[in-house]
Formats: sequence, structure tokens, C-alpha cells
Amino acid sequence: MMIRRSLFLLRPTHLSTLQRPLSSISPDEVSKFSKMSQSWWDAGQNPLIGMNPIRLEYIQRHVGVKGKNTLDVGCGGGLLSESLRRLGGDVVAIDPSHELVECAKAHSEGAGLSIDYRGGTSIEKLAEEEQEGSFDVICILEVLEHATDVDSMLQAASHLLNKEEGRLFVSTVNRTIQSNLLAIIGAEYIMRYLPPGTHDHSKFLSPELVEQKLRSVYLQPATPPQGMVLAGPPPPLGTWQWKLSPTDLNVNWIGCYQHS
Repeated sequence: MMIRRSLFLLRPTHLSTLQRPLSSISPDEVSKFSKMSQSWWDAGQNPLIGMNPIRLEYIQRHVGVKGKNTLDVGCGGGLLSESLRRLGGDVVAIDPSHELVECAKAHSEGAGLSIDYRGGTSIEKLAEEEQEGSFDVICILEVLEHATDVDSMLQAASHLLNKEEGRLFVSTVNRTIQSNLLAIIGAEYIMRYLPPGTHDHSKFLSPELVEQKLRSVYLQPATPPQGMVLAGPPPPLGTWQWKLSPTDLNVNWIGCYQHS
């Protein structure tokens, strides 16, 4: 088993022998999100700003970030990256969009936060550059549903995650009828909270499917995943207030994983 595991967790360059892409990046997705760089920190236009506190609450329940090598995958304009840095993490933040990373750098510098931002790159490329087990905490939040190759991304995360005490945090949108109604039809086409076409229901992922993919790269749940649900009406009737739910994972959910 140990021989099999060591072979499987070789640097991702071996993926080429399986005729799989070295990057999970979609140029269309990069272009789409790059256009949001000027509004990334506008709470009225970015629902993630309201969601961020419960993401941090969930992370802090499972790991102390202070002094830990921390990776934020798909960092966008730096929302989560800044929070992780404020918690004391040594943060590397990557995103395929140069525009979003420049936005993140400017905002973090204005806040006096030192973060190692790297634009125009993927987690697969980072796995080729960094040593195995380089990160104690890896966050892939609201990213998988925009990737072209989820398996490649998760395999790279497994390679980069500390084998002893490392924790991987994943959040995404469940593939349910409710998520289609709320996250796409309601949020994008009726209320226009997000630009139409931001999400593709066929790319949404259930907790069970993500767990299956993670087990294939020797990662397992550290604890059962939880849902992220609105605690009240969204704008214009209310604000973006979220809460964690152990039972309602029908739309947004978050999980914590470790090496098996």
C-alpha cells in the first residue's frame, strides 16, 4: 500500500502520461471573473463578502491558522487571503487571473497585509514547483465548480498538503434542484446578484462525489461536511447573513479533509 501511495502522489508531471491536462483552468472562467475585479470588494455585488465570516468560523473550528503555511486556491480579489493572514497564517494566494491578483495586491497593501500573491497560475503548476507537503492548510473555496478538471486539482492539493496534520477545506455548490433554482435562476437571472452565466449547474458537486474523488488521492473527511445557508432574506429585503447547518447541504456546503 505504501508503494502504491508513493507512486500515486508523485509530482503532477506524471499526469501527462495519463493524457490528462496539467491545469484545471478554464480561459472562459478566467475572462469572466477578471471582469469582476473592480467590484470584488463591493458587498452589494459580491455575496462572498457576507459568506466569508462563516467560512472562517468553520476553518477555525478545525485548525489554528496562526503560524501555518496556508494556501488560498482561486484567491480572486483576496477576500479569504486577507482573513487568513489576519488570523496569523503565512499565506500564499494563487489565481489564474492576473487582473484579480493585481486587485488583491492593491487591497492587501492598502490594509498593511503581507501576502504572497501569484497570478496567472494553477494549483497543478504550484505542485510542480513546491515540495510535497508544503502547506499545513489549503483552501479551495467556491472554486471547484469553475474548474475544467476537478480530479487534477484535488490530486495537486493532496500532493501539497502536509501528510501529518494538514487540513484541506473545500466548499462548493451541491448539484440539486434547489441549487439550480436558487444559485442560478434566482441569483443570476431574476435578482441579478451575479452576472448571468456565472455558474453551470452541470459543474456543481455533491459532498458524496467530492469525497469519492478525494479518497482516490488518499484524503478523507476529518469531520462531516456542513451546509452554508442564508440566515435571513438577501438584498434588497435584507443583507447577506449566513449560518452553518449540519443538515441543510442542499445548496452551498463546506468540508474539511485530511490524509488517510
